[in-house]
Amino acid sequence: TVTRAISRAKMMDERARDETPATPARVTASTSSGGAADGVFAEGADVWARASWDGNRRRATVIEHRVASDGGGGVEYYVHYAELNKRLDEWIDGDGVEAFKDGESAAIGDEGVGANGVVPTPGAVLGSETKTLTRNSKRRFNEIHNVDAPVEDLPPIDQMFEREHEEKTKVKNVHSIEIGRHEMDTWYYSPYPDDFGKCSKLYVCRFCLKYMRKQKTCVQHRESCTLKNPPGRRIYRHEQGPGEPILGFWEIDGKHFKTYCQNLCLMAKLFLDHKTLYFDVEPFMFYILTESYDGDKSHDIVGYFSKEKSSYDDYNLACILTLPAYQRKGYGSFFIFMSY
Repeated sequence: TVTRAISRAKMMDERARDETPATPARVTASTSSGGAADGVFAEGADVWARASWDGNRRRATVIEHRVASDGGGGVEYYVHYAELNKRLDEWIDGDGVEAFKDGESAAIGDEGVGANGVVPTPGAVLGSETKTLTRNSKRRFNEIHNVDAPVEDLPPIDQMFEREHEEKTKVKNVHSIEIGRHEMDTWYYSPYPDDFGKCSKLYVCRFCLKYMRKQKTCVQHRESCTLKNPPGRRIYRHEQGPGEPILGFWEIDGKHFKTYCQNLCLMAKLFLDHKTLYFDVEPFMFYILTESYDGDKSHDIVGYFSKEKSSYDDYNLACILTLPAYQRKGYGSFFIFMSY
């Protein structure tokens, strides 16, 4: 029939497109002044991008592009900076992106070189022109400098899961959260449901961790929220002295306080790249560290660790996080000590 013939033609056309060789990273397309000068950079393109946090020109890869949010019709690019952690990925204006040409140095800096004028090469040890990294020393270098190991170095089954994870979480959805007196830039994608995952900023209740899209809603919620500390029972209390907060540890059973623990996991995913537990919280115990500056009247979350109720491998930790606003205060070591 005619309908069947049309459907078959569409299928053949789609198959032909799928089998067509990949187009170059740079594609020509008309853009306004906000985008690239002579076209749009396609996904996967190697570019020079000017990082927002230090203004340096760094080598990057285009992850995605979109029409600029300022309404001017320009282009914005979501880029990943070479050899830097995924947490620094960001949207930048098209004016800050330039083409990367073959043969150019991959070094960083305002003019494409390091701060000391030395051009480091991939696989070389900084400060040495001849010494290259062995497999073990490269792994140690990556661990010290918080650089993710290449997918190709993983076992085949892990490569498959890693690529699937990268595809699903490649673009950060929520860019900042406001919780209590702190506003924190987020680092990674988190699977917040429905329209919440489309908000650039979320407002989180400092006590029950409920997430909201609008500040007005959060203010109204504070008046009705009955919690002043995490649910569960307090298992540790420490007064540090005048002017210092009272520390408290709270033990929470994921089975008995399911909603609170799910909210905690969704918020934690914003700062943990490979966290996979979001909703199945019942098999876990959660231990929340809090600070109180008002004499135990209210308690603000600092971070947490979790552990399985029954661990096959006898692990004492499943997940651990100190929120960025409380980092570099020794709390991470305190979490590990308490986990034993």
